[in-house]
Formats: sequence, structure tokens, C-alpha cells
Amino acid sequence: MSDDVPAPDSVEQFAADLRLLRVRAGSPTLASLQHATGISRTVLSDAFAGKQLPSARTVDGIVTACKTDPVEWLRRRDQLAKRAAVPEGEEPPAVVRKSRHVHWVVAAVIGLAGFALGAGTSNVVTTDVMQAQVTTLKKELAAAGPVNPHAQIQVRTGVDPAMTPCVNDAKVSASEDRPHNTRIQIIWSNKCYAGWARIARYDGLENGNEVTVSIYPETAPKGPDRQDATEPGVQGAYTTLIVRPSPQTRLCAVGSITVGSQTISLGDPICT
Repeated sequence: MSDDVPAPDSVEQFAADLRLLRVRAGSPTLASLQHATGISRTVLSDAFAGKQLPSARTVDGIVTACKTDPVEWLRRRDQLAKRAAVPEGEEPPAVVRKSRHVHWVVAAVIGLAGFALGAGTSNVVTTDVMQAQVTTLKKELAAAGPVNPHAQIQVRTGVDPAMTPCVNDAKVSASEDRPHNTRIQIIWSNKCYAGWARIARYDGLENGNEVTVSIYPETAPKGPDRQDATEPGVQGAYTTLIVRPSPQTRLCAVGSITVGSQTISLGDPICT
């Protein structure tokens, strides 16, 4: 994450950082921001006041109007929205992303190792159990796919970009507004030689519905490197990483949304 976008913590802190961004952009008036974004002054004022988490569309508009890349801000906003959707003390819903499963395996291995050291010769955690956990972890990492020799930062297909340095040089390499007030983007990290796809909906119908986005090599739309993400009840979602297999291979993304029982395709893929 860049220096301009601190780690997410609360809606109030997010609003404070938006105010700081506005000051750095020369303190544009609400009227000028309304003209630049098409968003009402009331909504803009509420976003800066921190009364509630602003919509992805509002964040996108404010940050873009302040001449800053909105990708990291939108990712941060999505993280806050997901945290707010999980009541305190409850576990978050299952996530299909392979990288997060790997993350929890790593945590489990570290936790078991610490317990074993503390317990000495305890029979609760045995060497065999530890070895089984390590073997599982190795299999998960191996299944994530090969690294690419063109990359300055070595990452693997299937890893959550938020868990890597890829976000530091990430740029939007393809972006299109689609029907039903939606947007599909491909984010690219040149240092990682990898990209991921992002979808955002601005129709206000996210509650009770889902967004889905996928990224894949143009040469293998249904191949093993295809990365899919489906998230319920949010305005935006992003996929895990896909390492570009060769300089000649284009990466493509598609998306869909649900409204009630209807799944709506957002059209042809975008590619980069």
C-alpha cells in the first residue's frame, strides 16, 4: 500500500484520510467536486465527515478528482465494508480464494509449532501431526502455480494480491464501465509480472446479492490458471493473482452480478 493510503482501521480514520487527500489536492470546494464527480454535495460532505462508510462510487469519484489512483482506496474501502458485515465475535463467511486457505494453513502450522514448544513432550501435538501440517502446506503452495522469470518480485498464481508487495506498483491497465452501473478492471503489477481483476457495482443493490469477477489467459479461458471470485453483499470484489505466462499472452476479465434470483452477465471480456 502506498504512503498516501494507510492501513484500514475505521470509517472515521478513512474519512480523515480522505480529508487529508483533499487538502493535498489543493482543497477543492464541494461544488467543484460535485461538478467533477456528478455526486451530490450532501453525499460528498457525509463521506468527508465519516458519518458512514461511503460507497465505492463516491470513493472512486473523490479520489480520482483529487488526482490520485483510486485502486488502493477502493480496496481499503472494500475491506472496511467486509469487516462491518461480520458481527463481532462471529467468523467471516467462507472464502473460495486459495491464497486465504494457504494463509490459514500457515497460521495453523505456526500455532501448532508454538504450542508444541511450550508443551515440551506433550502428547497433544506430536511430530507426526506437525509433519502432516507441513506436508499439507507444501502441497497448497505447489498447487498455486509456477513463478515467472520476468518478475522482479516472485509471486505465484492464486495468491491474494493484498498479501504481496504487488499492490505497491499496481496500476489499472484496463477499465470499462458496463451495464447496470458497473465497472470491470484489470490491475497489473509490472514488478510481479502478474495481474488481478476487480469488479464494482454502483446500483445500490448489493445487499442480498452477489458480484462475480474472473481473470484468465486469453489463450485458456477455462484453463487451470483462471481465477474466480464471488462475494455476497458487497459493492466490489477482486480475484487472486494470475502470473502472465508469457509476454505475448493477454489477460482477460469478465464479470457478472445478481439481482434477486437473476444473474446478469456484464458482457464481453476486457483484455490487456
